[in-house]
Amino acid sequence: MFRTRAASAAIGVVALLVTGTPAANAAEAQAPDVRWAHSASGDLGTLEVGISSDSAITGIRAHIVSAATQQEVAVVEYEAFGLASGTADNGVWRTKQPLDLAHLGRYDVRVEATDADGDRTVDNSAGTLAYYVAAVFEGVRPDRTEIDTDHRQVRVDGTLKGRWPATRELKPLADHRVDLDVDYWTENTVRTDVEGHFSGTVTVNDAVSVQAVYRHDNANPYVLYGESESTQIDIRQVVTRWTFQAPAEARTIDFGDEVAVTATLERETPQGWVPFEGQSGGVLYEASSGGNWTSVGYFTTGADGKAAAFTHTPGETGTFRMASHSDDPFIASASANSAEITVLRASLFTSFSATRTQDRGVHVEGSMDFPDNWTPADIPVHIQYSRDGKRWTDLLTTQAGAGDGHAFSADIADARAGYFRAHFDKTESFRAATSEVVRVSR
Repeated sequence: MFRTRAASAAIGVVALLVTGTPAANAAEAQAPDVRWAHSASGDLGTLEVGISSDSAITGIRAHIVSAATQQEVAVVEYEAFGLASGTADNGVWRTKQPLDLAHLGRYDVRVEATDADGDRTVDNSAGTLAYYVAAVFEGVRPDRTEIDTDHRQVRVDGTLKGRWPATRELKPLADHRVDLDVDYWTENTVRTDVEGHFSGTVTVNDAVSVQAVYRHDNANPYVLYGESESTQIDIRQVVTRWTFQAPAEARTIDFGDEVAVTATLERETPQGWVPFEGQSGGVLYEASSGGNWTSVGYFTTGADGKAAAFTHTPGETGTFRMASHSDDPFIASASANSAEITVLRASLFTSFSATRTQDRGVHVEGSMDFPDNWTPADIPVHIQYSRDGKRWTDLLTTQAGAGDGHAFSADIADARAGYFRAHFDKTESFRAATSEVVRVSR
């Protein structure tokens, strides 16, 4: 290295004498940088060292020192390493074989590194070798992957083994604790037998994952954490349904009439549908026009599966909706709508008259009332005629006014003698109405 520096200096002097300008400074040599040292992932007995320099790394010596006693227990020479990734001047070196140490535990790693330029570095705190047994699970399986409300116990079986750092050999871990986790919470802890086998039961109350986990145990301090693959446990819900006893069929009522509501909740079983007791829910009245609903009441079903009997006075045409929901994820929600209740409001004629005019026509007029607070947007009034007062024919249609009294009038030219009346047809919301009959002579 010294010879290299002297030659560079001589070249600089010659350049200065010839050109009269200073030569560029030669790059300073860089000592190797030991970035880290640790156990290889998944192969704890294998040592990895990350080193970079301005030239190829030509020498590595790793001193393995007990963290507990600070005594050196092994020296790993350059020949034991191979370049695992990167390049010779910036790479990761890994021991070709796991280290064979006398005792498990944590070891400090001190590294000497030399590059092709002859530069040397000593790093006394390069990293740590975790020389432990890695916990490995094999054959972990639950006895079921679907549960229902009557079968919520899941048995988990498997084998716990340890991978020894010196040989990578898997050996059964006897008499070790294994946690059985449900949704990442420990629900049961069991111990392995002499062959590392374990078996245990957990209670599952939702659609969650189940897995076996080995956690640090003071009784076995040199075995590291390990976990099995998780298995998803699904639930099969109890199917439920509502059946209305009242109203059992569609019906038409007058505005202001009460309607009784009764319904039964049932659950499906292998033996068929049976009443479902103890389920909570509520009753709504939903307008058929959409958007409007009214709460009728709340309930808990009795032994016969029936909700409490309710009465309700609907304000418009609609249906009753019975719905139940359980906090138990094993029980499916259920809802149903009753047959439609058509609500009609009253309409009536408060007056009607028909009189002969001088031009042999007939003049009719009258008024209407809608006493249940609502009024139709359109009020067509049909003027009807009958010769005998029994068979009626529409003569014309006029509109009742929107103001107070909802008055209407019309003139009928060349009207014959007979009977006259006014008629309002039934609509979706109003009942039909017919006026009194008036007889008109010639």
